[in-house]
Amino acid sequence: MNKKGDIWISAALYTALGVIMITLILSVGMPFVNKLKERNTVLQTKNVMYEMDSVIRAVYNEGFGSRRPLFVEIGEGDFSIDDVNERISWKVISEEKLGIEPDLPNPIEEGNLKIKSKSLGQGYEIELYLDYKDEVNIKSSLKLLSGKYNLRVEHTYTDADYVEIKDSG
Repeated sequence: MNKKGDIWISAALYTALGVIMITLILSVGMPFVNKLKERNTVLQTKNVMYEMDSVIRAVYNEGFGSRRPLFVEIGEGDFSIDDVNERISWKVISEEKLGIEPDLPNPIEEGNLKIKSKSLGQGYEIELYLDYKDEVNIKSSLKLLSGKYNLRVEHTYTDADYVEIKDSG
């Protein structure tokens, strides 16, 4: 009999089976990849916060006129400088806990960096922040950062003693 049709049927079955396997692998693997990506974003932002804290404290301790450049890259989330409350914070909403226990009564402290997480329905709001209240007065015309910035941190005295964070570009 004619067996040319059998080859095409086999090819179609193997192609369909390959597409099904790739779909299964991606549906299982993508949540894991997204979780790793979010965890990496939190780690990178922690490093940015540590570096920013180090520069602010160094400039403040060196005295008036001291200034340092600082490169900041913010990928995701809301990075804000609140000079009213003297706080620098970063918030992101994640579907995963990312190893940070939510709804603790006190934030987790890693040096000067404070970390807290809050449950939001099916997700979590993760916040990293540096609190300078009663330590260093900070001022900035920049309120919300996103993307890449070349900043200048400068210890200034006009009407009060403060550290100013501004865009150097």
